[in-house]
Amino acid sequence: MFQQLCPGLFSTRSEHTAGTSRTEAALSRRSLRLVRLGATLLLACAATLDLVNAQQIWRGVGTPALHAQAPGERPEFSWPIVKGEYPRLRGLTSTFGESRVDHFHNGLDIAASGDPVHPVAPGFILYSRTPSDDPFAPEQGPGNFVYLYHGQGWYSGYYHLQSGEALVRSGNVKPTTPIGQAGNTGHSGGPHLHFFITAENGRKIINPLYLLPPATDENPPIIGQINIITPAGRTLVSHSRAERIRLTKRYPILLNIIDPGLEPYTRRGVYRLSWKLKGGVATDYNFSSITYRDGDWRLEGGQVFDQVFQYNLYKLNGLEFQNGRNELIVRAEDHSGNITEVLFDVTVDREY
Repeated sequence: MFQQLCPGLFSTRSEHTAGTSRTEAALSRRSLRLVRLGATLLLACAATLDLVNAQQIWRGVGTPALHAQAPGERPEFSWPIVKGEYPRLRGLTSTFGESRVDHFHNGLDIAASGDPVHPVAPGFILYSRTPSDDPFAPEQGPGNFVYLYHGQGWYSGYYHLQSGEALVRSGNVKPTTPIGQAGNTGHSGGPHLHFFITAENGRKIINPLYLLPPATDENPPIIGQINIITPAGRTLVSHSRAERIRLTKRYPILLNIIDPGLEPYTRRGVYRLSWKLKGGVATDYNFSSITYRDGDWRLEGGQVFDQVFQYNLYKLNGLEFQNGRNELIVRAEDHSGNITEVLFDVTVDREY
């Protein structure tokens, strides 16, 4: 259906629901557009839909009104797949805000194959895609996917779903309604569900861990070595011991950090990262949301991807080691509040 709302953005058409001309007229004034976030596709709206207009639009395409929400109220969210026994959820392999080479990871990944996928909240199927829509087109990064609208500017998306009749294509859905099965379609390194949740009509992507019922995580992040990559190679600096290095020019200071979660084999991203030279002012990254602003996707603090990551390592942007002794304090926190803090004691011989 969404192809009718935004003609020219899609190469295929999907006749999900009657009455699309009325919806198209109502939404064309909102300058809907599709924003490409690396290998993922995200629905973004250039203007906010108010509650009255949104209800009129969706009723206009012949669908029942969504659950009534007060202005500003957010839906009650639930997990789309539960692996293990809640709250000790298994299979959460990737978290929000991680590096994906050239863009932020905009959701969560749950390792699963064939598991039923449920909506994170009651909603309406806004758009779905399978290869049958255009069998001769190259497979898109998300593979088979579904977008849901939840009212009040809230959306969710579900990627890499299996092909087949299990994929629901239209209508209103509840959290108890399976909308597909976790699969390995699209640009996927193994069977899993990638899902995301957006607010403000797609302009803000929220860390799902901030919205979903809390899952157990007992293991703190692991802070590894500083990496300084030069034309001559890679200089590694360990924490909790005295180190001495030579620098011929200013290079980015990169840091390897992972959050294992419940399973030690997972290498997830952190929720907050801060650092400071002893006696200095702390700088931090907060991965609670990503907002489209000033032509780019930005963290809470306004940082864009290239300021936060390089070579899939965290970049301590703006940090410069001084000649002589540097005591760098780094603090990493996961969403469950587990914290790791370390001290890098680095003596630098600066030759610039």
